[in-house]
Formats: sequence, structure tokens, C-alpha cells
Amino acid sequence: MSNADIVQRVALSNRVLVRLWIGLLLVFSLGSASPSSAREPIVEISGTLAPARDGSSLVQVRATIAHGFHVNAHLPAEKWLIPTTLSLVSPGVSFADFEYPDPLEAEFAFAPGKTLLVYEGTFFMTALASPPASQPIEVALRYQACDDQNCLPPKTVRITIGSEAAPAPKAAPSGMNPSDPSWLEQWLTGASMPAKLGMMLLLGLGLNLTPCVYPLISVTLAYFGGQSDSGTSSFRLSIFYVLGITLSFALLGTSAALAGGLFGAPLQNPLVLLGLAGVLLALSGSCFGLYELRAPSGLVNRVGSAQTGQGGAFLMGLTMGIVAAPCIGPVVLGLLVYVGSQKDLVLGLSLFAAMGLGMGLPYIGLASAAGSISNLPRSGEWLRWTNRLFGVLLLGMAYYFLTPLIPQEIEEIALPLLVAAGSIYLGFLEPAGNGLGAFRRAKRALGVAGLALGIWLALPGSPMAASLQWTP
Repeated sequence: MSNADIVQRVALSNRVLVRLWIGLLLVFSLGSASPSSAREPIVEISGTLAPARDGSSLVQVRATIAHGFHVNAHLPAEKWLIPTTLSLVSPGVSFADFEYPDPLEAEFAFAPGKTLLVYEGTFFMTALASPPASQPIEVALRYQACDDQNCLPPKTVRITIGSEAAPAPKAAPSGMNPSDPSWLEQWLTGASMPAKLGMMLLLGLGLNLTPCVYPLISVTLAYFGGQSDSGTSSFRLSIFYVLGITLSFALLGTSAALAGGLFGAPLQNPLVLLGLAGVLLALSGSCFGLYELRAPSGLVNRVGSAQTGQGGAFLMGLTMGIVAAPCIGPVVLGLLVYVGSQKDLVLGLSLFAAMGLGMGLPYIGLASAAGSISNLPRSGEWLRWTNRLFGVLLLGMAYYFLTPLIPQEIEEIALPLLVAAGSIYLGFLEPAGNGLGAFRRAKRALGVAGLALGIWLALPGSPMAASLQWTP
């Protein structure tokens, strides 16, 4: 091959590379204009507390449902539906059961052929409190908002009602209310698009430390190390490799956005909730070392024997993303539910592409230094402890899926117990990391802090208790 041919091929590959990156940037730019980032609140709640004629106090809670959405009635038509219920949280005050309005009858696409009982628009719930409340009282509203095709995860919103009939704070946008159990979903709903993309980049970077992805780094290094004789530089190969990972995640996000209702109506069925909790418990057992889950060895070996050249690097990155995606469940599952509820194609593509890009960025440096890297840190004590940490987090996620099925009295103590028990285990009982002095001190400090948090959550009226629940 002549020098002119080599120059022409390099110039062509550079043009292709530039076009791919420009296309990716255009997708992110389009995502920043996505209307879902400015989504209005789905449920707004306020309350009043006023003296009644018989000496008691009249408690009235007003709920306003956004146009196109509804919540299930207090007594739904199907037993598996999540009812709308209002309960008293403040101690020392008792009242008769809340009176709910008459529901509407309607049919929806997610339950074809069935007439459901729902509330739409604005409705009121009232009760008489006895003895009269001399201080503001706190009530909790549990509901599940749905549109014609899709249902959001159930929520429990707590509001404080003052004796001067001042309206309680509005419920934040879906996923942003302090009582919303999804830290990822609530943050994404209120953040700007650039902030969302930045968060996804950071989460993608962090995914490289997860137990399933970390071993694949050695496969990547072996691949790039074997390309040293190729005419294409390792740096250029790594760019195409990262583009492959990014595309695989972008396709995952696009699928979630197109599926839409896939993540909605099933969340009302107790059998589905039990099944999801069971899957998370099984994954948690793997993190605790009871058994081992790993990507199929044949698929990993096939990735390691990928073709050479830019096309081979791109294909390898695409396959690596597919292998890694099922292994990073907590973050990906939460993001899938969020994107599915938004049903925004560009948003789903952008967020998952940003996560894939963040996951792939370290490989650019690793590929460039593949020839000089001889010892990558092995999965030692610190990584085994990280494995246990993910196990505790998965237990927390399983707990959230079960919260709609758990009585509120048990739910109020379950979260503090979970936080305290997890902190004691990770900080003091788990032996991984004890051989590393600095790491041992760090995990002890984390255990003390987590135990203090669990005790704080157990205190009556803790302002943090509602903000540290869980959601998929």
C-alpha cells in the first residue's frame, strides 16, 4: 500500500470519527430541549384545620390531579390496585375515618375491558379530629398516579396542616417530593438537562467499580494489548470502542422510552412486586458471596476475541455494553423506570448514551497505556467490601418494592432497622478490608455514621424519615 493510500485511509477514518462524535453531541443538544425536563406536578396537595361546632377540629385535605392523570379510589374496583388512603401521622390526636368522595367510573388502555374506580381533577377528603388539635398535625397520603396507558410507582406524601388553615406545601413534581422514595428519579425530574447528562456521566464512571464490570476491564486491556501491531493507534481504537458502549446504552434507553407503559401498570400488581423483590433478593445473595452470578463465559470469550481494526473495536464496545448492562441493576433499573414513565424517546436515548459514555471514558486512557500496564489492581479486599455494599443496597431496593404491601406501622420502623443493620454489618461485622488500615478506619466511620442515621430515622417526627425511602 502506498503512502498516499495510507494517508487517504487515515483521513477517511478521522472524518468518520468526527461525524460520529458530532452526531452524539447533536443528540445531547436535542435532549436539552426535551419538554419532559419541565414537567408539571402530577399531584398537588394542601390541607386546612379549623374548629368544628362540636368542639372538635375539622381536617380537610385537597388533592388536585393533573389533566390526563388519575389515582385509584379509596376502595378500588380490583383488589390488586393500590388504593388512595389518608392517615394521621401526628401522635396524640385521634379522629374518625376520613370521608372520601364518590369515585368516577372509567376504562383505561392498561386494563382493557375493565371498569375502574378512580379520582380525577380536584377532590377533598375530610375527618373530625378529637380532641381539637392545638398544634399543626401531619397526615400522610398514599396514592398511585396513572394516565391512560402508564402508571407511576406508588408514593406516600406527608403534609403538615396548621391550625390557621394555611395551605400545606405543594407536592413536588413526580419523583421530586421529599417523600418520594426514588433518589435518582426525584433528582432527574427536577434537574436541568445538562445537569442530568453530567450526573449520568458520573454514574457511568462509577459503574466501572461494580463487581460485574470490573473483571471485564482485564478483557479490554488484553484486547488492546493485542492490537499493538495494528496500523491504527490504540487511542483511535479506544474511541471507536467507547462509541460502541455508548450506542449499546443508547439503544437500551430508546427501548425503555418506546416501551413506556411496560413499567407502569404491572407495578400495581402485588405478584409483580413480589417477583421484582425476589429477583433483587437473589442478586443480593450473589453480592454477599452465597453464590456467583457472572456473564456467560462464552460471550466474554467471544468479546475477547473480537476482530481487529476500528470496526472490531466498535463491535467489541457494543458487545461489552450488552454484557455489562444486566450486571449494573440498581442504577440501570431506576433509570429504566424513570425513562419509561417519561415516554420521551430523545430523553431516554440521551441519558443512557451519557451513562455509556461515562462508563467508557476510562478505557480511552487504559487503551492508550495498555502496553505499559502490567498489573491492574486485583479484586482484593476493598472490592469484596464494595460487593457487600451493593448487597445491602439491593436489600433496600427489595424493601421498597414491598412497601405497598407492608402495613404503615411496620413500614415506619423497617427503614431505620435496615439502615442501622446494614451499617453495623458493613462497618463492623464484614471482615473484608480489615487488613488495610486506612480502609478499615474508613468503613468503621461509615458504620458509625450509618448507625446514627438509623437511630435518627427512628425518632418520632424525624424530618429525614420520609426522604430516605426507596424506589426502582
